[in-house]
Amino acid sequence: MNVEDLESKYISMYNALKQIIATSQQRVIAESPDELFLNNINFFAKAYLINICTYLESYLKETAIERARKINDKIVRAGIPHNYVHWQLSTLKTKDDYSFSHLTLPIDNDALSTDLSANVYKTIELFKHLGIDLTIEEEFQNNKGKISALVTKRNKIIHHNDNASDLTFPDLIDHIDVFINYLRAINKVVKQY
Repeated sequence: MNVEDLESKYISMYNALKQIIATSQQRVIAESPDELFLNNINFFAKAYLINICTYLESYLKETAIERARKINDKIVRAGIPHNYVHWQLSTLKTKDDYSFSHLTLPIDNDALSTDLSANVYKTIELFKHLGIDLTIEEEFQNNKGKISALVTKRNKIIHHNDNASDLTFPDLIDHIDVFINYLRAINKVVKQY
C-alpha cells in the first residue's frame, strides 16, 4: 500500500472514531441520557484515547514497513554483491556469513516493533533509520508537543490505570484533528523521500 493510501485509510478511521465519540456525547447530553454512557464517561474517554494513539502507532508501523520495502527493492535492483557490502562493513566473521547472492535487507518486523512507538522522539529516531528527517516539517513540529502529552496520558492510563476525567468527548474530537494534522505532516515528509 502506498503512503497516499495509508494516509487516506487512517484519516477515514479517525473520522469514523470522531463520529462514534460525537454519538457518545449526544447520548450523555440527551434529554434522557443513556445511563451506560453517563455513568461510564471516564471509561469511554480512556478507551477512545487509547484507540486514537493505537491508530497512530498502526499508521507509523505500516508507513515504516512500506518505506523499508522500497529501500530494500532499490538495493535488490542494484544487484550489489552481498559479500562486498559485508566485507566493507566488517561483518563477515565465519564461512557461514558468506552468501554468493545479491544483497537484500528486508525489514525485520520484530525489530521494527521494538523501535516503534507513538512516542514522538522514538518516532523521530525510527524514521531517521529509514533516512527520513521528520523534524524538517513545520506541522510536525507544531503538533509534536500535543501528541507527546496525549501519548504520555495514554501510557499512564494503560500502565497505571490513571483516569481520563479531564478529557471530554469534544476534547477527544479536537485531539483527533491534531493527530490527523500530525499524520499528514509525517506523510508529507515521507512522500518527499
